[in-house]
Amino acid sequence: MKSDYVLSINQLAAFSKATEAGKRRIIKQQKQPNKFLVAWYQLPKARIKKTIANNCDLDPIFKGIEELRLRKPEKPRQILDRQVSIEALKRFVNIKLPKLLEDMPHDIIKKVPSKSIIIGGVEIIISPDVIYKLKLNDKVYIGAVKVHISKNNIFDNQQSRYISSLLYKYLKEVVALEGEEVLEELCLSIDVFGEKAIPTPYNLPKVLTDIEGICEEVKSIWNVA
Repeated sequence: MKSDYVLSINQLAAFSKATEAGKRRIIKQQKQPNKFLVAWYQLPKARIKKTIANNCDLDPIFKGIEELRLRKPEKPRQILDRQVSIEALKRFVNIKLPKLLEDMPHDIIKKVPSKSIIIGGVEIIISPDVIYKLKLNDKVYIGAVKVHISKNNIFDNQQSRYISSLLYKYLKEVVALEGEEVLEELCLSIDVFGEKAIPTPYNLPKVLTDIEGICEEVKSIWNVA
């Protein structure tokens, strides 16, 4: 099932706190995406994903910092990317992740039926960075992580809770097999420059209701932007 209204999970979080002009800008960018847009901070993103997949072993992070230090970028964009990427990896080291991720062996789920869910007629692309499965007391649990790296657009706790709540709903509706449970504390919104990992909140139904309201606003702006 597809929708005429499509936003990524991070765009939805940004939209929720944007000014009116900012909201229109997000919708316009989504309606007319820039095909030549280059992805920033690919190395830190990849190293953070590897660390989480490997029971929070920080070795990929430290090796990533070393690799970036040895690079000799020439273009201004490459110089900035290198500088911010090093800072991002250093900040990630300060983020406290759940003990379960460190202590319990877990499998990584790579194939999923879909990368998005639909709320209130809006397709939200979730596309988690890591989805993991672990066994605890003879029960199988799953969780996921979404990583946000932006020095100029740090998500506040509310925005991060929107993301972790959507991760939970996505895993529950799309990924979890029969007999598997989604664990709230392992659905994490990681904001690297905010140095925080926010799990699914206790008031999940209220947060999902708030997200439905945001989706209604997305549609109303979409039709006039």
